[in-house]
Amino acid sequence: MTNTAWTRRATTLAKITAVVGGSALLFSSPASAATISQSTASALNVSVLSTPLIPVSSAADDGSTPTDVATVDGAIPLLPGETLANTGIYAQTARATDSGTSSACAGVVGAGSALSLGQDGSCDASATTGPSIINLPGFTVAGTGFSFKLKVSALYSVCTAGPSDSSTGFSADSTLANVDLIATTSILGINGPDVDIPINLTAPISIPAPFNNLVSLDVNQVDTTGPTTSATALHIGLGPNSSLFSLDIGKVTCGANAITADTPMLPAKGLWVAGGTAVLIGGGYAASRRRRQAPVASTTV
Repeated sequence: MTNTAWTRRATTLAKITAVVGGSALLFSSPASAATISQSTASALNVSVLSTPLIPVSSAADDGSTPTDVATVDGAIPLLPGETLANTGIYAQTARATDSGTSSACAGVVGAGSALSLGQDGSCDASATTGPSIINLPGFTVAGTGFSFKLKVSALYSVCTAGPSDSSTGFSADSTLANVDLIATTSILGINGPDVDIPINLTAPISIPAPFNNLVSLDVNQVDTTGPTTSATALHIGLGPNSSLFSLDIGKVTCGANAITADTPMLPAKGLWVAGGTAVLIGGGYAASRRRRQAPVASTTV
């Protein structure tokens, strides 16, 4: 076979390969830009702020990378209306993968501690050298001043979500370790005694008068039904009907993720179409070659 013939054959085979590849991409579903998995994590969220106190960490994987991770941590900032500095650390991490799974962890821990989100979706806090102190905004009602602060060793939530059509991989939970709300009244500038209100998962929260009508506390608000899971470790509302201040600590969401069949770049449908295209084009090429190479019958006059 001459060099020219080899060149023509190589060029034709390259065109066939390009067409087959194009067919596979054309019929694969969904497109690679579609979101395969997603999650969010927020350590501290004050509802009255138009700009978040700490920007939410959001992860979303469209299949272009094995894992997308968004994480941030730091010293707990001042809350609106407060001048007293806080102690402790906030941390938030969101993770999304190209296999249709996602996880998130967020909350606050004491000094010297840290939160870590494992590859399996677990969330753990390291040992602390001292509690976190979060000073909440104070207010006055009928001549009586009210002030509050939160003392925490660890307060965080975690969630996981699997592919939307899966029956497993969906979870959400919160961890509360040595969490107390310390409330104080003042009249004519004279402070009353501190009132310690324990907050935990194993016993009802008892808020004594006169704070019971001015403070609302909700712990471990979770949803594990799927395809989206969520958890909020602690919600605090201050003022009559929580009208003066509202704070969420450790708020996470996971999902909704793609269904299992959506996660491959080239599903079975695309493979069948690509294979069929290859057979048709290859068969046509072979037939064309046979026609060109068949000898021409001679005619005798």
